Amino acid sequence: MTPPRMMGRSAAHTGLLERLAKIARADAEVLISGPTGVGKELYARYLHERSSRAAFPFVALNCGALPSDLFENELFGHVAGAFTGARPQSAGLVTEAEGGTLFLDEVDSLSLPNQVKLLRFVQEKEYRRLGDCRLLHADVRIVAATNADLMAAVKERRFREDLFFRLRVIPVEVPPLCERPDDILPIIDGYVRHYADIYHSPPIRFTAEALDRILRYLWPGNVRELENCIRYLTCLQLGHDVTAWELPLLEADAAGADPARPALAGSLQEAKRVAIERIEREYMELALRAADGNIARAARLSGKARRAFFELMRKHGMKAANYAA
Repeated sequence: MTPPRMMGRSAAHTGLLERLAKIARADAEVLISGPTGVGKELYARYLHERSSRAAFPFVALNCGALPSDLFENELFGHVAGAFTGARPQSAGLVTEAEGGTLFLDEVDSLSLPNQVKLLRFVQEKEYRRLGDCRLLHADVRIVAATNADLMAAVKERRFREDLFFRLRVIPVEVPPLCERPDDILPIIDGYVRHYADIYHSPPIRFTAEALDRILRYLWPGNVRELENCIRYLTCLQLGHDVTAWELPLLEADAAGADPARPALAGSLQEAKRVAIERIEREYMELALRAADGNIARAARLSGKARRAFFELMRKHGMKAANYAA
């Protein structure tokens, strides 16, 4: 059964769909950015299905899951005998996507040498299979995605500036689920019905307290975390409405709750963790503002290594550009 797709009713979600439908008509490169689990590939598929290439393949490649030395072979293929053990010919994903869309997820994870290879292909739409002297032309649309701050990566020379601007012809930003709470209930409804059919179980139901906790929760794993929550509860087959304390959430109710609304919920340890995370985020915001959005300088001001500071930014969904002067 096909999983539910593009569920939501928030202004951010519907506005994004309208924008994607418009830019689908063009053939320019698109860079989709947003936190992990927000559904960037679903938005890329939505774009493809509304383009003139919809009748042709949508081919996805997760660059982060591919060893660096296999990238060129996976993308462009090889001819028999190109390297030791390369007996059968491999067409590669570019050929597979011919006429359609090639989706490059986690493009920020590519090594610098592979970024050069990708840049040449994006610019010219020409390539050679490994071991072949023939120059081939590809008719594909490139859509890339990242959950990293690529501009910061460019400044730190971890990502090529020319490739960044070549991929970012049309930038698309997908906001985290916590910024579009109106989408939570439609997403729940879609996944409840989907997994009830998949697991041949009655659709799960929630108590009012459970729904209240769901709506106050920050969903750090975004749509993927919400989907897994519904999947888990469906598998349990509880036989009764799901209560607030049966929800497999990572944090106590205090995460995302109104601070003016007192409640004794969860352990003291959980409450301390939530308070520490709030202080941590506030301190990082002060450091970034003092450094005009410069991550390396903000890290020095806070006494942390740049990489550790950047990982904390990712944890809290913070973007350096929001704090630049």
